[in-house]
Amino acid sequence: MILQFLVVGLFGGLGALIRDLLGNFKGYLPWGILISNTLATAISAWALVSSPQFGLILVAGLAGGLSTFSTFVGQTWQLLHDRKRMAAFLNVSLNLVLPSTAVALVMLCQ
Repeated sequence: MILQFLVVGLFGGLGALIRDLLGNFKGYLPWGILISNTLATAISAWALVSSPQFGLILVAGLAGGLSTFSTFVGQTWQLLHDRKRMAAFLNVSLNLVLPSTAVALVMLCQ
């Protein structure tokens, strides 16, 4: 049990570091967080369908550290505050469509 917590913590930390690096990629949209959320969703889908023994490590650890709903929401509100309504709408839309598409692709490849 202790080893399991340590491994999940290690992978969660790795996911958080990757998210932090990706978070630096910004432009019209906060692309890095969009990529991070999409990757985390794909990793979660893959782990749940193909590797149940690593599900906890990959989903709670790596994907949990990699994805960030709070950052996505904060960045969307910042876009709205900056009166970039189209960018905010696009950010919300893409954060729904791309991760959902990632899950569909993982499922189709099984």
